[in-house]
Amino acid sequence: MTGRVSFYAAEYHPTTLKPLRAAALGDVAAARPLASLFKPLVVQAALQDVDAGKLTLGTPLTTTAANRSIENYPSGTNTLQVLARRAISLSDNTASDILQLTYGPERLARAVRSVSPCTSVLLTTKAWWAAQAGLAPDIFTAGAAVGARRYAAQPFEERLVTAAALIAASQDVTGPVVERELDRYFHGPAYDAGMEVDLQNTSTAQAFTDLMARTLSGRNLKSRTRQVFRDMLATGCCRPGTPVLVSRYRAAKTGSGWGILNLTGYVETPDGRVFAYTYLNDRSVTNDAEDMEQQIRPVVLWTEQVLLALKDAR
Repeated sequence: MTGRVSFYAAEYHPTTLKPLRAAALGDVAAARPLASLFKPLVVQAALQDVDAGKLTLGTPLTTTAANRSIENYPSGTNTLQVLARRAISLSDNTASDILQLTYGPERLARAVRSVSPCTSVLLTTKAWWAAQAGLAPDIFTAGAAVGARRYAAQPFEERLVTAAALIAASQDVTGPVVERELDRYFHGPAYDAGMEVDLQNTSTAQAFTDLMARTLSGRNLKSRTRQVFRDMLATGCCRPGTPVLVSRYRAAKTGSGWGILNLTGYVETPDGRVFAYTYLNDRSVTNDAEDMEQQIRPVVLWTEQVLLALKDAR
């Protein structure tokens, strides 16, 4: 692995979720881009609105030119439950964005900040990629890289205002245009590695692991939506093909991008022990996401060995 690696894994008390023992690598308190790791937070938020009676699992939501993000997308109208599953099992950007827009990006940003101050979830995928590709010139008037640095330095309340403007601006361009310009940006002279952490949703390895220990279990949901959520996360990428650590439930999510490979997960063992982990690797010399994803299997196998060592340390 090259670039910056931050890794944190811990065993948590099954009731209080206080860390009992941990293993760490790299700077686990440094903010790093999350890529798609934030999507379980979006799905959890949507399901909490189902619990509150504001939405249902069958609420119809439509893909439009405004909310369509990059890569594959769900066409037409789909239920909230279908989009939530796609956001997890396929890491579908459009599905995640539609759910985030339905819940309310500012509302989600405040909710996440209230439980994890080191975690920032302000933008939809389309918004940060459009901004990174230089498609928000009316907001980042001094250029994308300078605008991104200024945005990252803003106090939280000001960032919310800028984030709302970036989300609105991204809806004026189509997903294919964003994808085309983003590809041109990544392969061109304007690429600036600092923009990933400036623009993307971010967290630290330790803070995000603590947050996932509370999130991926589904404990923040009612019984019906909790089971739906857990079933979805059980389909998330990536986990060992033949796990050595025996589990009764295992949730996982990955996120990759240009020079980025991230993985997070949560494990409950048959004897009631709880583990969670987050691996964050950015600024890798391996660039394209497809090439980064070739590293998933060795990272997953290594992570399994760390969890086994934590299990045996008691």
